[in-house]
Parts: sequence; C-alpha cells; structure tokens
Amino acid sequence: MNYQLLTIIFFLLLGCSNPKSLIKKALENEKNQKYDIAEKNYLKVIIKYPTSEYVAEAKYRLGLLYKDVKKDYLQARMWFSQVVDQHKETDFAKLSDVAILESPDYLGALDHNKVVLGDVDTFGKNMKVVSEFKKLDYDLYECNLKLYAGEKLVRQEKRYYFKKSGEIREYSENPKISRTENLAFTILLKQPIEVGNKWMTIKENKEVLYKIVETNLKVKLKKFEFEDCIKVLEEYKGVPGVKYLYYAPNKGCIKITTSSLKDLKQEYPVLELVE
Repeated sequence: MNYQLLTIIFFLLLGCSNPKSLIKKALENEKNQKYDIAEKNYLKVIIKYPTSEYVAEAKYRLGLLYKDVKKDYLQARMWFSQVVDQHKETDFAKLSDVAILESPDYLGALDHNKVVLGDVDTFGKNMKVVSEFKKLDYDLYECNLKLYAGEKLVRQEKRYYFKKSGEIREYSENPKISRTENLAFTILLKQPIEVGNKWMTIKENKEVLYKIVETNLKVKLKKFEFEDCIKVLEEYKGVPGVKYLYYAPNKGCIKITTSSLKDLKQEYPVLELVE
C-alpha cells in the first residue's frame, strides 16, 4: 500500500462525524459545487461506517455525482450496481436500478428531452417525427409523438417508457394507472450495452429481434456530430429487410437506416436528426 493511498484512508477516518451528518455535509458540498469534498464525505461513510443504514445512500449519491457531474458513466454504473446487489431492500436499490439505465440513457427518455428526426432527402421538409419527453415518476416517462407531412400534423400519440430490471420498455398506455391486464410492451433496450447483446420482444403484434451490433461509434450527420453512440439492429420476423437504429447518449435515436438481409453492410439512410 503506497503512501498516497494511506494518506487518503487516514483522511477518511479522521473526525468524529456520524454518517447522517456526513451525508448532510456532502449534500451541502454538492450544492456549493464542492464536488471533491462531497465525494470524500460519501467515501468516509462507506469506509468508516460499513454497516450503517446510510451506506446505500452514500453509494447511490456517489453514483449520481459520477453520472451527472463527472460524466464518468463507468464509475457511476459501478456504484449503482453495488447498491442493487448489496442493498436490495432499500429504496436506493430501486433508484439505482433506473440510474444504471441512465448512465447514459441511449433512448433519450429524459425529462424535457426533444428529438426531431426528418427525412434525409429534404432534411425534414417533407416529413419529420417529433418526440418530446416528460418525467412522470423516477422510473416512468411520457413521450408525446408527432408525425408531420410538411407543416401539417398528420398523427399524434402518446407513448410511455418504463425503466425496470435493466430494460427500457415502451407502452401505449401508462403502465402505472392502466387497468388492462398483462399490458403489452416492447423492450427497446436491454442491459448490458455490449456488442452481441440481443433480445426478442413483441412490437405491433409481431416478433422482433433487437441486437447491439456496434458501440463507441462516432456518428456524423449533416448538422450534428455525436460520440460514444451505439448501433442497434431491428429485425421483424418474416420480413426480408432490417433497420439500424443509431442512438446517441442522453439524446436518443439520431439516425435510422434500412438494409437487406442479403447485404447487411449496405445501408440506406431514411431519417436523421434535423434539429
């Protein structure tokens, strides 16, 4: 154990603060943008009071700090996963389960997020799809979806995105208030976000295969450029063609292409982010 590490541990063990007061101090530190001090206080709770009821909260808030402030999603997922695995009976386990899916959120199901996709030929002048998200609960988001032909609104509907057990599910009704038994849903994304991860689901009463085919992508569009994107294959059972959905972290779907099963490498752009 090197001297620097010993110094850090010694610092963490100093003082006679109790875990509750340390959490309170850490929250005040975050409010004042003293994030490094907040991190040390959370770590002090975890190291000095490993059996305390406040450890789950300290780990969860450390995860939030890495997710929202430092944008270090690997570290964020590590802390959230610890809460889910080691503190299952706490409310923070439920919050962490959702936070993993938001570290980052590739579907863009985030409060006040707006995604506008337009046809690539006219850059949205002929056709565009507008998705606007609103948070209803810690794990539930409403999406107001609008389809335009030119400037004319031709269709509007609501969808609901429910984040649970490593999945983001899409419903046509609010699953928390619906009286429909066995309400149908589509699993649009599933952990882990790794190449080769695949799952079967039902969409529009048809079996659909989703598969993550690429990660860490840099996607350049006409007006925008995104890094750390993922590419997901969408294949309906019995249909000769497939779609590729390109997702940017904390934005959502930014590009859609089509391809033939005979030549999956040949892609034809259909929609892309226009604003």
